[in-house]
Amino acid sequence: MRAGDVVQFNENHKWCGCLGIIDNFKPIHNPDLKGEGHNDFRFMVGVPMPNGGTAYIFVLASENAIEAIGEAKLVPKERDDKE
Repeated sequence: MRAGDVVQFNENHKWCGCLGIIDNFKPIHNPDLKGEGHNDFRFMVGVPMPNGGTAYIFVLASENAIEAIGEAKLVPKERDDKE
């Protein structure tokens, strides 16, 4: 998965059923997993809120909590005025 992918939270996450867009991701070292160095990814997922704004949820790839379903461009309202 990469920035711009549309994802859906699955039953492994409390935001189950919600759609979001990966804003960015970062390779990290997860001490709970085997291996040294960067062995996991942390995704920052932007979820549009019904009353306006965007909630950002951090999810580890190892949690298997999101599934890619397409591509889009996330443009939060705060940034929309500047572009």
